[in-house]
Amino acid sequence: MKKVLIVDDNDKYAINLKNYFDQMGISSDRAVDAKQGLDLYNQNKSYDMIVSDITMETQTSGLWMMRKIYKSGYTGTMVIASTGFDVWGVMPFSKFFLAWFCGLNWMIPKVPLKKGEVLWFPTWKTTNLKSPF
Repeated sequence: MKKVLIVDDNDKYAINLKNYFDQMGISSDRAVDAKQGLDLYNQNKSYDMIVSDITMETQTSGLWMMRKIYKSGYTGTMVIASTGFDVWGVMPFSKFFLAWFCGLNWMIPKVPLKKGEVLWFPTWKTTNLKSPF
């Protein structure tokens, strides 16, 4: 069975992601900040996917958590869900930079996610352009 780690301090976004994965029959754990996310990852390195916000304890704590996990040798799917992706021009830059910086495979903008819609945008590392599952 597939397992996802959701790291987000915002209950609305985290619940919408959990509901999305539940509907697909994929179990998930949730961390409320990057520190807890890194702790959960270190306790259970068998997550198939990690979905994280960027801004939690600090403006970039989620980004640094993702980099630490990536640099540790994690081979699963890395996803960032961020309000930054709702800003024009951020995704084209991020699909290259974040793939290099933290191994990012997918980006999820939060304006649709707030309404419960999960939209997947690939980075240059992603070969399957439809969705990660």
